[in-house]
Amino acid sequence: MNVVYISIGIVVLLWIFGNLHRRRKNRNKVICVVESNCSGCQCCVKRCTRHVLEMVTDETKIHVAVKYPYKCTACGDCLGKCKFNALKLVERI
Repeated sequence: MNVVYISIGIVVLLWIFGNLHRRRKNRNKVICVVESNCSGCQCCVKRCTRHVLEMVTDETKIHVAVKYPYKCTACGDCLGKCKFNALKLVERI
């Protein structure tokens, strides 16, 4: 029984350290929108918990724009939701 508890504890610790490493690795990155690939489906806007992305209407089409880049933590949640490869992580300026 102790083996089960120890293995569960190891898995939880690895998961926590993996998330910390991902955050530290992406600290100097921010999300960027490739407007030509954006279809305006709003999946990424709904997924972003920091409210970084917003829908914008141009004279030609509706697409996503980065409204608050300073709030972006580069977590990658919106990247996983985008089916059209319209988002990418770039270095902060």
